[in-house]
Amino acid sequence: MLNSLHRHMTNHLLCLLAGWVLTAPVFAQNTTVHVVSRTIEKTFNYKNGYEVNIEGEKADINIRTWDKKEIAVTITLLAKHPDKAVAERDIESLQYVAQRQKNNIYLRNFVHVPQNGKAVEAQLSATYTITLPQECPVYLKNHFGEAQVSNLNGRLKINGSFSKIGMENVQGIIEVQSKFGDIMGRKLNGDISMRTRRSDITLYDLKGRCNIEAAYGIVNLFASRDLLDLMVRGEQTDVYFHHPDPQWFGYSLTATHGKVVLPEKMRFSFQENLPDSKKVQFKPTREYYANVTISVNFGSIFVKK
Repeated sequence: MLNSLHRHMTNHLLCLLAGWVLTAPVFAQNTTVHVVSRTIEKTFNYKNGYEVNIEGEKADINIRTWDKKEIAVTITLLAKHPDKAVAERDIESLQYVAQRQKNNIYLRNFVHVPQNGKAVEAQLSATYTITLPQECPVYLKNHFGEAQVSNLNGRLKINGSFSKIGMENVQGIIEVQSKFGDIMGRKLNGDISMRTRRSDITLYDLKGRCNIEAAYGIVNLFASRDLLDLMVRGEQTDVYFHHPDPQWFGYSLTATHGKVVLPEKMRFSFQENLPDSKKVQFKPTREYYANVTISVNFGSIFVKK
C-alpha cells in the first residue's frame, strides 16, 4: 500500500507540473520580472433569481458574501515578463467579460491574439474578487488556478482542472468536479456531491448528505454529528473517516484489493473476509442513526477517532 501511495503522489505531482509547464512561460530563477497589471471594477444590482457565472483561465478567484443587494466584482489582469515592453504588449491580449445577460452575471477572462499578431511571450493570469449576497447561486469553471468560496447559502457548482478548490462555511446544494486539483472544505452542510480524478479531498466538520466519487486520490473526511448520510465510491483511492465517537454512525464498508481498519473497541461484523475482498458492517445500538457507506477498489478504508 505504501508503494501504491508513493506512486500515486509521484504521478499526481508529475501531472500537475507537466500541466503548468505546458501552459506557462518559464523564466530563469535570478531574472528580474516586470509585472504589468490592469484592474477592472464593476457593480451589479442583485435581484432574486440572479446568478453569477465565472469562467476563469489561470485565475485566482475569491468569492465572499455581504448583506448588500449588490454584486461587486474586481478583476485584475496580470502580465509578467523580464522585458517590461513585452509585458505591456502582451497584457493587451488578455481580455475579459463582465456583464449582465438577463438574470446572469457573466464573468470571464481569456487570451485573444489578433490575426497576424505576435505570439504571447509573457505569463498571463487574472485575479477575481467577487462579493455577493449569500443566497446568490454561483457557477464556477476554473483551469490552472485557484478558487476560494466562503459563506454561501444557496447553490454552488464548481468545475475545475489543475485548480485548487477551497470552501468554508458553505451551505445548500454543492456540486464539485475536479481533475488534478485538490479540494479543501470546512463547515460544509447540505446536499453535497463531488466527482474527482487525481485530486485529494479533505473536508472538516462535514454535515448534511454527501456523495463522493473519487479516482486516484486520498479522501479525508472529518464528520460532525450532524452528518445525515455519506456515500463514497473510490477507485485506487484510500478513504479515511474521522469522528471522536466512531460508533455514532452505522457503517457498510467494502474494500476490494485493499483492507478495512476500524478502532479496536468497535464490535463490527465481517460479511466477507477474503484476501482480496473485505465487507464490514456495524450498527449502533440506538434506533436512528446516519449511515456511512464506503466502497473502494484497489484502495483501503480507515475509520479513526
